[in-house]
This record gives sequence, C-alpha cells and structure tokens, in this order.
Amino acid sequence: MMEINKEIISAFIDGEILDENLRKDVLSKIESDRDFAIEFKIHSLVKNICREKIAFKRTPEKVKAKILKSIRPKQKIFSANSNFISDLFEKPAFSFATAFVVVLSIILIVFNRPGAIEQKDFAVEQLGSNNMFVQAGNNFQSIIEGKLAPQLTSKNPEEIKEFFSTSGVNYETQVPSFAEWNLLGAVVSEDKGEKFAHHVYTGKSGEIIYLFQVDEAYLYKHDIITLSDDLIEYLDDGNCYTNVSKGKSSLFTKVDNNIWAVVSNANVKDLENTFCNIN
Repeated sequence: MMEINKEIISAFIDGEILDENLRKDVLSKIESDRDFAIEFKIHSLVKNICREKIAFKRTPEKVKAKILKSIRPKQKIFSANSNFISDLFEKPAFSFATAFVVVLSIILIVFNRPGAIEQKDFAVEQLGSNNMFVQAGNNFQSIIEGKLAPQLTSKNPEEIKEFFSTSGVNYETQVPSFAEWNLLGAVVSEDKGEKFAHHVYTGKSGEIIYLFQVDEAYLYKHDIITLSDDLIEYLDDGNCYTNVSKGKSSLFTKVDNNIWAVVSNANVKDLENTFCNIN
C-alpha cells in the first residue's frame, strides 16, 4: 500500500487521487492523526486563498520584450510558461512548511500593496538638449515660427511611411489618419548618424499637431536621445502623459514599440481623445 504522508495532501485536495481505496486511507488518516489533520486544514486554506485572491495573468508581450532588451545575454532566461505555485508544491526539495511560508509571503504582498500613486509631473525631469520632451517642444516652436518646414508634403499616410523608410529611418513607423485632423507632411532628422521620424497634422481652425516618434530602444540606451526612466516606465504601463505649458499642449504615449511625443496648440483634451487610445 502507498505510504500515507504529507506530500499526498496536495494531490488529495486537488482531486488527483483516483484510487478509491487510497482516498479512504487518506480520509482515515485525517480523522485519526492530529498532526496530519492540521497539515490538511492549513494546506486547504492556503489553496483556497490562492484561488480566490491571486489572479495570474500572462505577461504582456511588450513587457517581455522590454525585459529581454534589458537583460544581460549571459543571464539565464526562464520559461514564461512555468507555473511557480505548481512547481513549488510538486518538487520534493521543498517541504510543505517552506511552500506555505513562500505562498503566505505572496499573499501578504498582494494585500499590502500601496494604493494608486498620483501622477507626478514628469515634465520637470526632462532636461538637456538630447531629451525627447525638450526636442519636441523646440521643434514645434520652430514649426510655428516658420523655421521648420516639411521635407515632404503629403496627405497620404503610406507615402509618408515610405518617405521615412527610404530616408533611412531604421524602425517601423505609424502614420494614422483622423477625421478631424489633416496630414500636412513629414520631416526626417539626423542625430549622430541615426535618422528619426516626424510628421505634422493641421486642424480646421489652423491648429498644428506635431508628432515625433522614436523606437524605445534608442531611449533605453540614453546615448542619442533620452527621457527620464520614470516617464518611460509610466508609458510602458500603458499610460498617457499630458502637460500644458506656455500655450502649448504636450502628450506622450507608447504605440507598439515606439514612444510618441505629440505637441500642439490645440486643446489638451482633444489630444487625449485622439492619441491616448490609439492602440
């Protein structure tokens, strides 16, 4: 007959014991052995709490991509499909007591997480001539003053994307169309041998929307163009950041792998309605 020990509790609770005689033996031991009964009750409680309170979700592809970009090549990457809780209880190297402590720690973390943090003013962190926020504001001002004109004038999104590609922009770009905004044209800039994509929209009342998009990889390197790490993390989490200063509205968002800087003399709410849910 199979030995009735504490390791069999998990299989019993999960309904994995199909042998009716073995099930009866386990029930008998629970009723007759006080220590075994305590282990059974604790184990059942922990599993119930985990099922009710801890929701496991697949890691978003964007988050996995960010981790893979930042991790060192020599570090071991573990499979995203491994089930931590299951492995913890199944591996004989772990006693149930150890597993209970680990799971209890996870539960305490879940229940004691701080509340939502109020959005900080990321604009004050954006400093220096290489900063994307600073560059976007300066470029918009140059457009308003007539100092920066489109290298290509076009209302065709595909033509503008082709212009970016043939002009040496080495990342995938997006040029969306909007019913309330008309495409005007595009510019490709160069900084330290790298090419970057910019395009412009106009509104019905003469408003200008300038959009500067950069692959996130450039911002991780911090050697050509920068943003504060806090703002990058905020955008990675799917948030949209807006700022209004000196008569212009600025908006930052992330679309696929690109960070977008949008600057305009239009109302900031119009920008949010247009760009914050573009994915």
